[in-house]
Amino acid sequence: MNFSASLLFAFLIVHLLGLAAAWMVRVHAGRRGEMLVHGMFFLSLAVVATLALLGRQWCWSTWTLSAATLSLMMVIAVADFGQVRASMIASE
Repeated sequence: MNFSASLLFAFLIVHLLGLAAAWMVRVHAGRRGEMLVHGMFFLSLAVVATLALLGRQWCWSTWTLSAATLSLMMVIAVADFGQVRASMIASE
């Protein structure tokens, strides 16, 4: 495994951890340990945002992956999908 493959693997792991942290924010909402999960989410959000900015600045071809992951992380953390399910059940 050469250096560029290792770097790409680490890059993908950072993005997967960011998505996992966003999902954990939804899972742990209102539960014990919520503050720890929020801290992990904000840290991963900052790392993915930094990768997107650096990738754009240095013309990496993978900067769009960082931008898409960043957007998806924000939607997962903010959107309340429970309200959609509740309204769909009520309308039936």
